[in-house]
Amino acid sequence: MLSQTEEIKSRVDIVDLIQSYIKLDKAGINYKAVCPFHSEKTPSFFVTPSRQRWHCFGGCSEGGDIFTFVQKIEGVDFPEALEILAKRAGIQLTREDPKLSSERKRLYDICEVATKYFEKQFKENGAVEKYMKDRGVSDETLRSFRVGFAPDGWRNLMAHLLEKGFRAEDAERAGLAIKIQNQSRSSQSQNPFYDRFRGRIIFPIADGTGRIIGFGGRIFEAGTKQNSAVSTEAKYINSPQTPIYDKSRVLYAFDKAKQEIRKQNVCILVEGYMDTIMSHQAGFTNTVAVSGTALTEPQLQMLKRLTNTVISSFDGDSAGQSATSRSLDLAGAYDFERKIAAIPTSLGKDPADVVLKGGEEWKKILESAKNVVEFYFDKALAENNVNEPAGKKAIAAGVLPQLVLLSNEIERSYWMRKLAGVLGVPESAVWQEFQKISVDGFERETMPVFDDTRNKKKQPTRREDTEEKLLGILLLYPAKLSLLEGRELDPSYFTGEKTAAAFSFLSGRHTGDPMYHDHLKFKTEVFLEDIIRKDGDIDKEILICFNEFLRESIKERLGDLSRRIIEAERGGSEEALAGLMQEFQILSGKLHALS
Repeated sequence: MLSQTEEIKSRVDIVDLIQSYIKLDKAGINYKAVCPFHSEKTPSFFVTPSRQRWHCFGGCSEGGDIFTFVQKIEGVDFPEALEILAKRAGIQLTREDPKLSSERKRLYDICEVATKYFEKQFKENGAVEKYMKDRGVSDETLRSFRVGFAPDGWRNLMAHLLEKGFRAEDAERAGLAIKIQNQSRSSQSQNPFYDRFRGRIIFPIADGTGRIIGFGGRIFEAGTKQNSAVSTEAKYINSPQTPIYDKSRVLYAFDKAKQEIRKQNVCILVEGYMDTIMSHQAGFTNTVAVSGTALTEPQLQMLKRLTNTVISSFDGDSAGQSATSRSLDLAGAYDFERKIAAIPTSLGKDPADVVLKGGEEWKKILESAKNVVEFYFDKALAENNVNEPAGKKAIAAGVLPQLVLLSNEIERSYWMRKLAGVLGVPESAVWQEFQKISVDGFERETMPVFDDTRNKKKQPTRREDTEEKLLGILLLYPAKLSLLEGRELDPSYFTGEKTAAAFSFLSGRHTGDPMYHDHLKFKTEVFLEDIIRKDGDIDKEILICFNEFLRESIKERLGDLSRRIIEAERGGSEEALAGLMQEFQILSGKLHALS
């Protein structure tokens, strides 16, 4: 008889599992992706269906089976990974002693019981149900998102949880109860715990696997008239930080949206619970939300596993616009394609208002979403007079901070030329203003670059990846070096001593390092399993690798030129500046020809 772990492995395919978390691309008989466990741009994460294993050949060098993947990506221990995968496989786990459940398991359980309680209270309160129906929420959506209600009163939920066998301390640990501090001696015999959520519509918050880990509560207007104490409270409150809920690592509705985000390669980002559920109801199930704050680095890492594109709604109020702007700035540091879906004031101030008027309106807004630079460019032109000096200055101030966050030199150069043309000033003047710009305290030369701090190994650059791949193929097929004869390539193009020596070895000018050569060959065989068996594809692959390598080399040189241009502008050397600008244009032309 199979053990429980073996039975789970027999039912859960590793490709299907991993593909539910990250975007996988076919690579011969294997699948590849950008590694979800460390920062990189070139895919080094491989899944082998025949062995039901995964491995990263990049910076983190992690690997394993379905259990190790779930442990690592969910941040759980083996028993929790076992439960997650058992649920996926449709297997009921058997336990010898329920008392041995971990604390985290108790917190998941208490959150689930609380969710069912809130759902029941919602169904029994006609006024709350009517309010949500008036907001346009359908019965199906209410059930899908498990919307509930916490009735007014200090210990309604507490009494229910105690009745179900939970301890008051468990409720506090789960963020459902608050303990009265400095309780007087005369009242010490009373229960010192009371409900956190009272007189509120409840939006359960799930992790990526659908387990409830926290709650958001919106004050119910009808309740405020009955209880003046409630009316002084905040419109929205959320669960505090708990052992299972970390708001910086959670996106509302991510569990429901992740598959569609990966499928469409785009994530719609909104700000509130109602915005999210109404967008889903309108058919846009690739929508997630942050709750009134900007995106965090862990949240961006979650999204980067699934997509390269983020569309952010641009709400009508200034707070919403500020949160959107900050989120897009951070997304720029992760090299997302960023778009803004602007909501006309005539349709309301947020996506929930728009969907209430009709799902087609929300569809039109999303389809007309603009590239973030284009959006701010058009916004600055619409708000200022380009024919007046003050207007030109304001337009530049509105656009240049967006260019700071661009990682692509060609894209930045395009917008620089366009801005100079619109303002009617020399491009060098725009560059001079550009070098003064900082965004949220980050100077242009020290833009934020986010990495996984847990990864202690130095991450290879894209250029280093491409040059190793090119050399690996040439070492496997040295006769193919003739394909590159007459092309712009010499040892100085290679960044490291070992790679330059390997190229010199191929050219017959150096003995090279046999161990390093074997290392490159091994990596290449893994990356190109399907190609190395087909000689007809090798020539094409070498030329593709060469062009990619040349592009990355030119990009690095353009980056260096940008810094030298800024220094020349600061130094006031017109002759040096002219020479550098000319060199920049020549290299930009070469890069454009390779694109």
